Amino acid sequence: MLLSGKRSIRQKLLLVVTATTLAALFTSGIAMLYYDFRTSQQAWIRDLTTQADILGRASAPALSFDDPKTARDSLQVLQARPEITAAAIYTAKGRLFASYAAPGLADARLPRLPENDGYEIDRRELQVFKRIIDEREILGTVYLRASHHLLDRTRDYCVILGMVTIIGLLMALALSYRLNAGVAGPIVAMSGVARRVMESRDFSLRVTKTTEDEIGTLADAFNGMLSEIGRRAEILEESNRKLGAEIAERRGAEEALRLSERRNRSLVDASSAVVWSTDGRGRFVEEVPSWSDYTGQARDQYQGLGWRRAFAPEDQSTVEAVWTRALAHPGAFGLELRLWHETTQRHRHVSVRGVPLVGADGTAGEWIGTITDIDDQRRAEQELRELNTELESRVASRTAELEAANKELESFSYSVSHDLRSPLRAVAGFARLLWEDHAAQLDEEAQRKLGFVQSEAQRMGVLIDDLLAFSRLGRQAMQLGPLDMQEMARRVYDRLLAQHAGPPVQFNLGTLPSVQGDRVLMEQVWANFLSNAIKFSAKREHPVIEVGAVSDENEHIYFVRDNGAGFDPRYTAKLFGVFQRLHDAEDFAGTGVGLALVGRIVNRHGGRVWAEGKLDHGATFYFTLPKESADGSD
Repeated sequence: MLLSGKRSIRQKLLLVVTATTLAALFTSGIAMLYYDFRTSQQAWIRDLTTQADILGRASAPALSFDDPKTARDSLQVLQARPEITAAAIYTAKGRLFASYAAPGLADARLPRLPENDGYEIDRRELQVFKRIIDEREILGTVYLRASHHLLDRTRDYCVILGMVTIIGLLMALALSYRLNAGVAGPIVAMSGVARRVMESRDFSLRVTKTTEDEIGTLADAFNGMLSEIGRRAEILEESNRKLGAEIAERRGAEEALRLSERRNRSLVDASSAVVWSTDGRGRFVEEVPSWSDYTGQARDQYQGLGWRRAFAPEDQSTVEAVWTRALAHPGAFGLELRLWHETTQRHRHVSVRGVPLVGADGTAGEWIGTITDIDDQRRAEQELRELNTELESRVASRTAELEAANKELESFSYSVSHDLRSPLRAVAGFARLLWEDHAAQLDEEAQRKLGFVQSEAQRMGVLIDDLLAFSRLGRQAMQLGPLDMQEMARRVYDRLLAQHAGPPVQFNLGTLPSVQGDRVLMEQVWANFLSNAIKFSAKREHPVIEVGAVSDENEHIYFVRDNGAGFDPRYTAKLFGVFQRLHDAEDFAGTGVGLALVGRIVNRHGGRVWAEGKLDHGATFYFTLPKESADGSD
């Protein structure tokens, strides 16, 4: 050790200052180096991810219309970013759609298939994958690969750090050398007085106090200690005279110890556990009645090392290994074994504990311990494990059935979309052609009926879209992040109001707390609630919509209130079901899927939905979100 040996206190103080300064400079330098590296790396990743997102948005129309040329033209803008060496756009099925290589690069080394959203740092290159999503449907993937110079930046930073460390050490050494004499001088003087006291046994010597700081306090304490030692030397002589009386007291204590030993033996005899003791080599030398009662071994059978034969043959090697280790390195041990039980005529699980009585030479002169029967406990644990295994098997079976049902539901949703859209497009198309080619030949009633066919075909298309959106909601991954609910509600309302042709609406927006959630899904919640409020209050002379929130200890409660048509409270339970409508389609348009979507979205965020209303007296819709982040489970 640097501070051990015969070094003087001056040298030690100098070493302490130097080591402390070096540690501080090194720690702060490493922290700054790490922070700069991480900050630069994260900034580069964010920049490249943003570039990928921009390219994805620009390439979405090209993917939708299968236009590779437009996609390649979009990638050519990367020539302005020389650090980007390669780029590619893949279709949703993983096919390479368009690619880009930096000028002068012979081999772009593009991945054969795209990966999930994320990034990968490989040596001096950064690779980014970003999915292209339009209206919550994956159109394809953008791939970017760029070179970075973080290692060069880190190397330059290390050079600067080394220079700062050397300069700091030199300044610390110069300053500590000047201050060392004032700190170490009084301590050296005190050391000299202590040496003379030890040599002459003269406790009247004193240290001269030269400062009023901690060293001065130490000098006062040292002088006080010398005075106390002198006083105690006088007391020691008086103590010797009292030693005789203490010897007599010790004899009384020994008698009390023997009495305590007899009591302990009686306690062992009354204990339900097996209490054992051996000599230093692990041999039974005394009679152990509790051992005989449990195992049925007579004294001549368990004396010496014969007690080991009572353990199960499969465990005797374990007993031998544990005792060998314990005898070589005395210390407490514990293990579980199987010991013969005379009453039940079988080996039972027991807990064996042993503690050595170690002498001054470090060897065990005796061992004592206990054996506790834990067979019933282990049998119960085995039964519990078997029960858990059976339950896990049942859960796995139910999970497989649920997954199969989900796959069937996905297949059914696709079939519904495909099989219903084709005839629906035919009906709408022929109705439009009939109107365009023969409208003049149709009377007013025929034109009215033809318009009804067109409007119902359009309504059927919206209904299919809503049904598919509802079925896809459970499979759509949530992208959680902080949401400004007040700004979101205001933006959604402004967008809906731009499409509103009814009377002016009085919109009262209160303070809404922010939460964690999926931005796209939560905007759909606000769009459904606010569009319903606008739609059902449009027939009022003065429509009023109020949005607000309250919070409790665990969740935020948001509400949307209107003074519109309301609903019969007897049918409140039907509001959030699929295709459940409480008003005629002629009075208020809709498919009956919107509130079902809302209920499912809020449930995925860990919240609840409900409504209150009365016919012709408006309605209030509530939904809650937890204060902590939602886990995205369905």
